[in-house]
Amino acid sequence: MPIITVFVGPAGSGKTTLVKTYSEWLRRTLFMHVAIVNLDPGVEELPYKPLFDIREWFTLRDIMRKYRLGPNGAFLKASEMLISKINDLFKHTPFNDITKWDMILIDTPGQMEAFIFRPVSTVFFKILTKISNPVVVFVIDASAIETLSDAVTLWFLGVLTQAKLGLTVVPVINKIDIAGSNELARLIVEEPEKLAEMAKHYSEEGLLSEVVPELVSIALKTKGAYRPVMVSAKKTNTMEDLHYLVHEAFCTCGDLT
Repeated sequence: MPIITVFVGPAGSGKTTLVKTYSEWLRRTLFMHVAIVNLDPGVEELPYKPLFDIREWFTLRDIMRKYRLGPNGAFLKASEMLISKINDLFKHTPFNDITKWDMILIDTPGQMEAFIFRPVSTVFFKILTKISNPVVVFVIDASAIETLSDAVTLWFLGVLTQAKLGLTVVPVINKIDIAGSNELARLIVEEPEKLAEMAKHYSEEGLLSEVVPELVSIALKTKGAYRPVMVSAKKTNTMEDLHYLVHEAFCTCGDLT
């Protein structure tokens, strides 16, 4: 059974570049047969060659023009259109014979709320779990973490993703080459309990001061056995940590037979 890995995360988190770098590392270092699937109809250019590309059926630009919608409305329409063609998707390569592949990497829309938090994700993952034990990689942009509330809300978004999908979700902190020694990002990975201590003394006024400690507490209770890893989508030497995390999650939630 191949490892099917679905990359999700907020816009700009670097999912697409990470898929490219990870796939190249898998092929070059582990000599794996890797298939890539693109489910983002809004991307203009891809740095990799997908085996299936949703843009063969429709693009965000075409939907906006045809239905006279703005970008957000077009993404919602795209998710509806994907549901209508979901059976065709799973008849398409690589899903029609997954035994040919060691890894299948699925790149999802940057506007993750139009995919993960819409009915399309329920339908998509229900079928996907019938053919494999998918691992969901939740990508966090380290360069977007400037405050404690940034760290907590991004981390908690991964918790909500896991709650919505009911699947194994592993967190990955991306863009460490840009963020440098981001202490808050490091705490998410190495010492999340310290975020809880910091949250107790959170000085922001208003709702945040009340909510942040609660979010940290919930995130700690639901973080599971997988410690986040820090990677750079532009540096292949960090891909080993990502692969170890994905492989560990796959072996725990499924098997390799």
